[in-house]
Amino acid sequence: MAIILLVYVLIGGLTVPLGPGLVSISPIAFTPAAENNFTVEAANTHFQSGKNVQVFLKSGGKYLCVESAKATSETSLSFLLPVEQLANVDKDDNTFDVIVNDDADGTIALRDALVMNGSAPDSLHANECVVAVANNLHTGFAFPYREILYESIRNTFYHVPMWFSMLLVLIVSLVYSIKYLSSNNKLYDIIAAESVNVSLLCGGLGIVTGMMWANYTWGSPWPNDPKLNGAAVGILIYLAYIILRGAIQDEVKRARISAVYNIFAIVIYILFIFIIPRITDSLHPGNGGNPAFSKYDLDSHLRLFFYPAVIGWVLLFMWLVSIRVRIRFLEEKKLDNE
Repeated sequence: MAIILLVYVLIGGLTVPLGPGLVSISPIAFTPAAENNFTVEAANTHFQSGKNVQVFLKSGGKYLCVESAKATSETSLSFLLPVEQLANVDKDDNTFDVIVNDDADGTIALRDALVMNGSAPDSLHANECVVAVANNLHTGFAFPYREILYESIRNTFYHVPMWFSMLLVLIVSLVYSIKYLSSNNKLYDIIAAESVNVSLLCGGLGIVTGMMWANYTWGSPWPNDPKLNGAAVGILIYLAYIILRGAIQDEVKRARISAVYNIFAIVIYILFIFIIPRITDSLHPGNGGNPAFSKYDLDSHLRLFFYPAVIGWVLLFMWLVSIRVRIRFLEEKKLDNE
């Protein structure tokens, strides 16, 4: 089951295209002294194939209509901004969002794309644009096009499930550590220990995929971020668990001390992974005041692959735990018979 889900995620996650989005606008700064010509570059759009291409500028909650928009290719267009259109712009807000709409691509935008140097003359008078679009949704099946993330949004299917899997496997380890303390059943100690071993694999893969993502989106594989530092601390805590078990020769003593350590370890892990990043400044979505992916990135198309990815990776790592437990149990049984 896990393999089927992960094959589905791998194939679908790599083949589904990104939706339409705006890449850049040139020039990015202008003065209101004269008419200004602009060129917009986009990705995965259909400006020439679509109909009713409309361009708007948004500043301070007001929309400016651009009536001279012309598609020069499927992914680029040009437009002229008359001086009169700048009459109603708030003098304290000279930053503009660029918004493009057409029947094929819906409404796409580039935030804070233009900067006006200076303010429009007070003598100008223009009516504020009334936005009326026939279509504002992209109808094709695609993953969301997000600035900074771009194609790397597909890493959502790999990086995020690794940490979900690590947490769930650690919870299994915690449960069996508690069960061992109440029963002294050797099998429970084996399950707890092997769960930690597999969780470290999850964490290692989470760190690697996270570093790749961070290098692409933030410009460094390891920026000084509380979430990343907390993840490293969490890995070190459970590496210390492995070292602790290897340092104690007495079997019963090793199992009891490891179980107690495991209970405190998960408390510290949750503190560094979930709590501290939420109360401090963090680059990660859902932490330090940043909105979580579910609020602006995880749309219905991504969910069709993200949820199966989480289930598939969790099942795979749980299966690895069961394999390692059976191997350890057979080894222990062989030693007992000798």
